[in-house]
Amino acid sequence: GSRAHAQHAIRIPRPPSPAHRPSEMALDLSLDGFNALCTKAEGRDKVARFFQYTFRAIVGFSSMAAPKTGSSLHTLEGNARTAMTQLAGARRTHRWCKEFPVLQSIPKCLSIKDPVDMVIDLMQKVSLATFMMIDHVGHMKQWKILPGGKRSGTGTIQLGLKFFCFSNFIAFLAQAKKFLKLSLAEDDKSSEKMACIKAAFKHLLIVLQTAHLSLLYQSHDALVGVAGAVTSSMDVMAQWPVLQKKPPSPDAKEKSK
Repeated sequence: GSRAHAQHAIRIPRPPSPAHRPSEMALDLSLDGFNALCTKAEGRDKVARFFQYTFRAIVGFSSMAAPKTGSSLHTLEGNARTAMTQLAGARRTHRWCKEFPVLQSIPKCLSIKDPVDMVIDLMQKVSLATFMMIDHVGHMKQWKILPGGKRSGTGTIQLGLKFFCFSNFIAFLAQAKKFLKLSLAEDDKSSEKMACIKAAFKHLLIVLQTAHLSLLYQSHDALVGVAGAVTSSMDVMAQWPVLQKKPPSPDAKEKSK
């Protein structure tokens, strides 16, 4: 059930620069563009996450059909579960040290002038860093490097996911506050407001995913899988390289004179 797979769905927010590029910029959907996406660790991680959650959705929808042992659907469910588990383990292994930028950014929160913004940003980053450190402890318990104690590796990871759920809820509140501020502005902020809506929507979907996987509030693997595939797609598109405008050739410059 969900307890066995709680460790499979962890997503670490990355710096927002790719997501803030103008929406009208066309993506390079060629094979070269895909290769460029896969040269980045974050790009490979988000592609793996998309398939990880797609397999979770397959597991969820298959279980709804209650397949009989030995049937084709039962075999598909088992294969999807195996792929989901292996992708989760690979992603967790490559997640080490991602907490360093988050920890380094925490002191900067104290310089934010607005006290509400400061508290929101501080809570979001502290809970995110707490999640990652607890997740590492759970990972080492899974490897039998650390003793299980009162919590197994899966139980420790579920505890960490509760902090990650809280972190994303706080991030949603931050986007909602930003949207309200933009709405009260006199000049047109439509593009910035749309970016806030997209970010808030993504954080809410991650709250849904992590609430289920941490056993804070269980829904269904099918719903969580679809939600995870959607948020992963958004992250993949943010990492995908854009088409570079080719400079005009010297002949074209001559003709334009």
